[in-house]
Amino acid sequence: MPKIADQWLHKVLDAMHQRRTATRAQIVQATKLNPASVSHALQYLLERGTILKVGELQSKAGRRRDVLTLNAEAGYFVVADLEGAHMCFAITNFVGDIRYRWEEDIKVGRTLEVKEICDGIQMVLRGLTDAQRSRLLAIGISCPGIWHKGGGVTAFNLGWRKMPLASNLEANFDLPVYLEHSTRCAIMAERWLGLGQNVRNFAFVTVGYGVGVGIFSNGRFVGGRDKMAGELGHITIDPAARDLCRCGKTGCLEAIVSSPNVVRQYLELSGQEHQPIVGLRVGDIFDRYKAGDPYAAQVINRASKYLGLALSYLVNFLNPELIILGDDLVGGEDIFLPRIRSEIEANSLPDFVENLEIRVSRLGHDIGLKGAASFAFRNSLNNAAVLQKMCRPAVESHEPIEAQDVASPHSTSSRSGSALV
Repeated sequence: MPKIADQWLHKVLDAMHQRRTATRAQIVQATKLNPASVSHALQYLLERGTILKVGELQSKAGRRRDVLTLNAEAGYFVVADLEGAHMCFAITNFVGDIRYRWEEDIKVGRTLEVKEICDGIQMVLRGLTDAQRSRLLAIGISCPGIWHKGGGVTAFNLGWRKMPLASNLEANFDLPVYLEHSTRCAIMAERWLGLGQNVRNFAFVTVGYGVGVGIFSNGRFVGGRDKMAGELGHITIDPAARDLCRCGKTGCLEAIVSSPNVVRQYLELSGQEHQPIVGLRVGDIFDRYKAGDPYAAQVINRASKYLGLALSYLVNFLNPELIILGDDLVGGEDIFLPRIRSEIEANSLPDFVENLEIRVSRLGHDIGLKGAASFAFRNSLNNAAVLQKMCRPAVESHEPIEAQDVASPHSTSSRSGSALV
């Protein structure tokens, strides 16, 4: 067999990552490599067990074509999602399945320390055998905030100012660390596994602890000069509003529609402003709204009005074919979606709204973990040492990592504690 070029492996594995199954002809078409190069790369990967044959198709000419797929358990990624009110950590396999998961609440109003992130990563690593650890490839982190040249991250919600997160984590683990913005991770997950498959123009809107937008336009990510496009939460949606945002301004969209601020407004309206926010969640406000609570109705009507108005600006600017709503909005889909659509229709150009889909993500609260896994896979293809590790024989005996979901004893999240299937 001729020497297998890293470029061939990179392109073939990238093409397989985008598909659950593929034939040689489909891989040739996707990679633009010549058929001989694809055949050599596939033979190499099949011999090592990185790719598996899962079936055959018969062509019109009577020739049989192999159907191929990635070996899901040939390698693993450690991933973390720091977006929202919870830190989530997991081990995923090649195709984004979560094999082990750990979650803990982020303490509101306190700086998140790097040690806490390291501890969470250690939690998902502690039960692995040596053979399983040898199949770990990289760490992928989904993180909110503002990104600075030199690697620093500023995240108001986490108490960070130019935090050198990636370098701090690399100093604690013998694995490469790939850090990506949470909205971009969400877009990657939707493109890979969700509603964004085969859609060239869409936006993913996350409303939870903060508010952000990931933008995919004409088949490409929109990042802007500093890869920070999409900070929808910090537009001034109501100049007269007195709601104070964590960024220091008043009237920001995030100060009105984010989950902690929905809870805050409810407590203020109901005369409980001196009660601690901790312990009352936005899902509780949704439940009280459905039960006819007038204070909950007032808060949610205000939040949905301003969110819909902000999204109408997005529609007029970007002319997307699809808007995907995620994070805590998933739990209030039946409440928010009709109001959001009504505001968009009232404030956007009619032609832009006519064929616009507005849908709620079906990837759930693990979308950030899955996006971080996709990002880690793609970046690993660019790292020659990790690429070779990805292609190391998977026929070596190792027990696949069994799926488990473990909640911190300190976590109050309703998402924790259920078994993975």
